[in-house]
Amino acid sequence: MRPLSRGSRTWLRRGMNVAAVATGLIGGIYLLAQFTLSKFNDMQERLLRDRVARENLRRRFLQNQEDCSFTIMALLPTLSTQIFEAMDVESISQELLAQNKKPASEVVAETPAPAAEASDATPTPGTADAAPPADDGAVPSTTAEATTPTSGRSTPRPQSLDLVSEQPPEPISATAKLPTASNVVSEEERRANKLRLWNQIKHVSFERTFTTLYTLVFLSLQTYIQLNLLGRRAYLAALENQSKHDAVMSSQDDGMPLEPHHITLHGDGLDDAIAPDSDADSAEGRLSQDTERKYLTSSYWFLHRGWQTVATDVRRAVHEELGDMPLKTVLTYQHVEALVERIRARLEHEPTGGRVSTWDGVDGFRNILLPESESDSIEMLQQAGALSDDTGPFEAITPQLRALLDETKDYIDSPDFAFVFRASCDRVFKRFVRSLAPSFGVRDKGPKRAEKSLLLAKVLPLVSQQAQVALTSSPNNYVESIVEGHELRALSVLIYAAWDDELDM
Repeated sequence: MRPLSRGSRTWLRRGMNVAAVATGLIGGIYLLAQFTLSKFNDMQERLLRDRVARENLRRRFLQNQEDCSFTIMALLPTLSTQIFEAMDVESISQELLAQNKKPASEVVAETPAPAAEASDATPTPGTADAAPPADDGAVPSTTAEATTPTSGRSTPRPQSLDLVSEQPPEPISATAKLPTASNVVSEEERRANKLRLWNQIKHVSFERTFTTLYTLVFLSLQTYIQLNLLGRRAYLAALENQSKHDAVMSSQDDGMPLEPHHITLHGDGLDDAIAPDSDADSAEGRLSQDTERKYLTSSYWFLHRGWQTVATDVRRAVHEELGDMPLKTVLTYQHVEALVERIRARLEHEPTGGRVSTWDGVDGFRNILLPESESDSIEMLQQAGALSDDTGPFEAITPQLRALLDETKDYIDSPDFAFVFRASCDRVFKRFVRSLAPSFGVRDKGPKRAEKSLLLAKVLPLVSQQAQVALTSSPNNYVESIVEGHELRALSVLIYAAWDDELDM
């Protein structure tokens, strides 16, 4: 064979170089395309997983908030029964009505007892039959209602209280007919008893409604903190189980030995040493059912003791503001707003004059919502039926339960809790004051009417009625005004997303 010429060899070498470069370039482009495509697929898969995870987190969070609302409504009957028994305005007004119906001769003959104002043997206009007109904002009442006692605690609104919205007792006129000595004593005692009953109605009406609104706020915040803490733990436990499952599937696909999963919850397994038969390692959550039950039972403290502390503080503030206010005080809508703010200031804020409010600090909140000492915690669990009488302290308050209670107290002590508490109080008391507006001729919408003035005696049934509305109505506008607040929702997000200290990534 004839050898190639020098030019041919040069051309062939150059062609081979070009082919090699072209092949390398095409191969590089192909590899780069494959790498880019794999990265793009990984990114798409990661974005999809993130979107699914965010949607799952959002769904769990919203479901948790709905559970909070249902739990609050389920606990309200426990509060309402105790509040209505401790602050029974209706029984006081029934006592006033019963004494009003007695002829004067019977009252004089009897041993002096609390009675309403009456003249001789027949009630005069302006006593038991005098009820506020319908446009004054009181619930309409009839003569038949005035002679019928209230049926019981299940009545959705106080009927008998409207019947005592009469004029307060007048002083004895100097020109009145001079009665006998026994009649004078009896008349003076009846007037004194009637004034005493009116003052009781005045104080208890405001005490019950203010106690009710504050307990709604405290109960809502406590419930949201508890359920969001448990919801966060359940979500992280679900992530841990999913991480384990993914690690198992990946090892099976690759034929490699199982590697440890990448998410671990700190502090798990502590309950197992106390209760080895519990389901602390279940798929739904790493906390045992016993721990969750005991933790949720801690609301028993507020439902049976804490609200009484609130009632005592409210009673003091109401007496300080209303103690010397006459029943015939003429009030406008602005006066009622100012009165509500003054009572609130004695409890929530630092009023003027150097006085310190009752709840101007975190200790008041914590003492209301949770027991402070270990013995009180054990006694609370025993009274709630979560412990037997022979349970030891270490078995009663497990490390996991103690950690949950301590974290709850940390949130209660935080400035965020105080901020959300005051914002929630602003919402419920704003709704309360607005509920009184129609009785004063104030309208948010529609044609404006001249504002009316009402006697304090006629405002009392309007105030007392709102306690019934706040505790027994369904749907409950007061609870909705609390749970729909963006401040409470922000606190829930803060609690639910605070998992950095619990994860080992």
